[in-house]
Amino acid sequence: MSFRLAIAFLSVTFCLYSQTADDSAVALARILASKGTITATDLSTVIAASPAGRVNALAAILQNKGLLTTAEVAQLGMAPAAPKPTPRPVVAAAAPAIPVTTTSRVPVSLYGTLVFNAFANTAATNIEDFPLFASKQSSDPTGGDKNFGATARQTRLGLRLNPVPLGAATLTGDFEFDLFGGKTPVSNGVDMDIFRVRMAYGRLSWKHAAFEAGQDWALFSPLSPTSYAAYAVAEFSASGNPWIRLPQVRGEFSTGSSDTNRLLFQFAALDPNMGDYPTAAFSTSRQPGIGERGRMPALESRIAYTARAAGRDFTLGLSGHYGRGRNYGLINNVEAFAKVDSWGVNLDYSLPVTRRFNLTGEAFEGRALGIFSVTSGEAIGAVGTPGAHGVESRGGWTQAQFNLAKPWQLNVAYGIEVPNASQLPVGNRWRNQTYMTNIMYKLNPLVTFALEYRRLLTDYRNQFFANERGDHINLSIVYGF
Repeated sequence: MSFRLAIAFLSVTFCLYSQTADDSAVALARILASKGTITATDLSTVIAASPAGRVNALAAILQNKGLLTTAEVAQLGMAPAAPKPTPRPVVAAAAPAIPVTTTSRVPVSLYGTLVFNAFANTAATNIEDFPLFASKQSSDPTGGDKNFGATARQTRLGLRLNPVPLGAATLTGDFEFDLFGGKTPVSNGVDMDIFRVRMAYGRLSWKHAAFEAGQDWALFSPLSPTSYAAYAVAEFSASGNPWIRLPQVRGEFSTGSSDTNRLLFQFAALDPNMGDYPTAAFSTSRQPGIGERGRMPALESRIAYTARAAGRDFTLGLSGHYGRGRNYGLINNVEAFAKVDSWGVNLDYSLPVTRRFNLTGEAFEGRALGIFSVTSGEAIGAVGTPGAHGVESRGGWTQAQFNLAKPWQLNVAYGIEVPNASQLPVGNRWRNQTYMTNIMYKLNPLVTFALEYRRLLTDYRNQFFANERGDHINLSIVYGF
């Protein structure tokens, strides 16, 4: 069934609003699931919706997948679906799922991605199974610079609140966590991973506006390369890809009544964390850091223009971040403070040049962006040093994606991050580059195999003998539901 025919069908069923129409919406959803167009979770969303809301739910799913335009959804008299700022690998499933509801009869869906990773490294890195940069050459006398291991801690699970009509608005939400929260402190705890909250938010959507509160992806630098080897932490973290999920309140407005162009404006107030939380200590308490001492939320905004051509959406976005902080330290045993202005500007682009070739990427510049893994661990220097007000940095990444024969996908990408060397102490990490390529094979709608190769090139300021080059190879076996 063509998508235009599906659109016409949805229009008719929405106008009729009869029991027969509701059953037909479910029947259409089952057909689309059997063809792999929507997932089992999507199908359960339609089934769990109220009889009057099933067409709305299916239309929202199709719009989120780019199969329906804003104008076509508007023809049905419905609010546009919430935008998806960060494209991620999705494993489709065709098997139907049993609807789940809360005690208040609100429909929810359980979803997840079970990820197994086997990996090997040729150099010492900061994280064995997910290296962001190479450690200094000859810094590991134990011989651990060459290693092999396996883990399942990038597995992800979540609960999604299916669309619930609230007057003129639609309520949705998400609670998602993974197993990347650390290791249990026992002798065999290396494979006893701890839960970590990824997202927890509620969202109200109208036809051209939305309001959201909770923890979600930041508006600043919304895209990431495609990878299952880097599924819990964004690919090219610390080498050109700023990223974070933070507690926030967000507003969105969109314009455009045709299917040829759209304009999206977003703004948010976020937790002012600047990334200086002590990583070596475990504590149930939270003490004010550099950002919290700034006494105001961090602020972000993004404007994005999408042009539709040949059935594909070409998007160009510009985002900004600002946070105010207060650095503290001792100079000659005397207390001292330094003002920290964390700021960043980011350009993102998503260009599906052909049906089989996509080009995506970002370029950024900013200062004191440690919470985004920019100049990770070095983003704010000690009081009295050149970096006390924040270290400036710039960089970016780009990815070419090739959708080959139906079950195959090939991604090739490069990322680089270059801090201002004059604001770093001698011996600190100065430049970090990563080359990446992966190939994915979808065995069936549930199971995907992925093989990834990553080349790390890390340079240290005025210590050329410490510069390191390393390779990371990762095999992923993924089951999605």
